[in-house]
Amino acid sequence: MSIFTSLFTAVGLQAQYSKPATRNEDTAKTAYAAQPLKHFIAAGIIMGLSSSAWAGWEVQWIDKFDGNGVDWENWTAQTEADYNNEVQCYTADDNSSERNYDVSDGTLKIIARKKPNFCSDLGKYKAWTSGRLNSKDKQEFLFGRIEARIKFHNLEAGTWPAFWMLENRIAEQPIKGDGDNVGWPLPGAGEIDVWEWFSNEPGSYITNFYNASNCGGEFRYRYPNGAQDVQDWHKYAVEWTAEKIDFYVDETLVISRDVRACAQYKEPMFALLNVAMGGNLGGFIDPDLTQATMEVDYIAHCQPSANSDAIYCDESAPVADENPGGVAPSVQLAISQSGAIGDEIDPDAGEVVITTQLDDSETDNYTFEWQTDELPSPVISGQRVSFDPASMLDGSYSVSITVTDQGSNLSGEAQLDFTVSSAVELPAAPSDSSGGSSGLFALLSLFGLLLLRKKR
Repeated sequence: MSIFTSLFTAVGLQAQYSKPATRNEDTAKTAYAAQPLKHFIAAGIIMGLSSSAWAGWEVQWIDKFDGNGVDWENWTAQTEADYNNEVQCYTADDNSSERNYDVSDGTLKIIARKKPNFCSDLGKYKAWTSGRLNSKDKQEFLFGRIEARIKFHNLEAGTWPAFWMLENRIAEQPIKGDGDNVGWPLPGAGEIDVWEWFSNEPGSYITNFYNASNCGGEFRYRYPNGAQDVQDWHKYAVEWTAEKIDFYVDETLVISRDVRACAQYKEPMFALLNVAMGGNLGGFIDPDLTQATMEVDYIAHCQPSANSDAIYCDESAPVADENPGGVAPSVQLAISQSGAIGDEIDPDAGEVVITTQLDDSETDNYTFEWQTDELPSPVISGQRVSFDPASMLDGSYSVSITVTDQGSNLSGEAQLDFTVSSAVELPAAPSDSSGGSSGLFALLSLFGLLLLRKKR
């Protein structure tokens, strides 16, 4: 971000925060309102100077929706989603006459249609169809700027479009088995809402956090011209580091959240785009509404680059070299049980821990993608996975990991094979349920064995 952009943002903040606080605006807004303009100008200068170290954004991934259908290498249609008593059935339809995804003229249109139908993936009837795309396991991001250019076509009541993110270990479709067994919003399954809009409360849009770590919270940005602004193109974005998450609409900084003490938002997340209808949050649906459309020009992920002066993460920003110089991470896996290192596991000897070993000690520069399908209830924490082997049968098992350097996008892989082997157990003594006769039989049997041994 240039120094001029920072100054522009600072002035915009002063104007925004000088408005009277409403019941939906948090205390940070009121606090900002008390600050004189000169403080914001000074802050803008500092921001401009500090950001000059990297200058601008460089595209790591972008979907420009310039084909004639959804690029399923980037997206999954989340047809099993059923939340908040919403009335839509999410589909994967991008080609029929009543499709819920229309990719044409360089944009994606997610279309909700009033169409009663049986939702086979949910096993129930719904009054509407709609679309919900997520990039889980296909395009995931750790830090940087995530941006989408969006407009919504409808002002009628009952719609709830959104652009948001979830941590990649959440137990939601698609389930790949790479530790994605975490319940929302625990660590590994937290949520960040970049932009969501309720047509029943149309004058503002919402940024929000959901997590088990008491981080962040809801903030509502009021559109300068009210509800009609949602029908114009805007660039909605977050700039995300391990220390803070900033929310932007176009060049305006909406809110900044300190996440240094947060136990979440330190691992990869994926993007979601959807249009929900009715339910607890969408509310009353206008009975005359039969179709609602959210249009997306592009969605992209960028990292800071000293070779760029781009203030947006869009089609005009330089694209990262797909084959940059550098060396792929050298990765090894080590396994231990109760402090002892070895690849033979006793199912009765307690917790097993597998750790990733890298040449580079700065592990914040990497993402860790585990394949743990063969493990029972693995607990994944970055470069470490643990599990209880008590339920595992004797046999051979394997775990693998892909480690990606966020700076170069180069990846290294490792696989660890181990064996589960039960300790030898003596057979249990027979019960004496038949009285003294069983004891006599056992004694005679033992005597017979001794004679046999003597003959040999």
